[in-house]
Amino acid sequence: MPISVVTFRKGGTRDVMIAATRKLKVALEKNGAESVVLNQVTVGPDTGQWIVRILCTNWEAFGKVMQAASNDPAAHEAIAGLDAVSEMVSRRLLAGLDL
Repeated sequence: MPISVVTFRKGGTRDVMIAATRKLKVALEKNGAESVVLNQVTVGPDTGQWIVRILCTNWEAFGKVMQAASNDPAAHEAIAGLDAVSEMVSRRLLAGLDL
């Protein structure tokens, strides 16, 4: 069952969001995340907002990633970088179903 952390953010230009999310990607993948993806909403009431999705293979991997990241200065620095350039609007935790 894949687990995703989906964070909506507003603000930040394309270039600064890409740079900040790349730092987060390096830190979290080093700590076991399967992937980190940056998306931008193009249609609807949230147009222009950014979505950062962190994917883990299952609940066990999610727990390990979060535990490791909580003790990793590079992960803290990456999150601070995102916070400096954009505001977090909401965060959701999704449990996927393999079909």
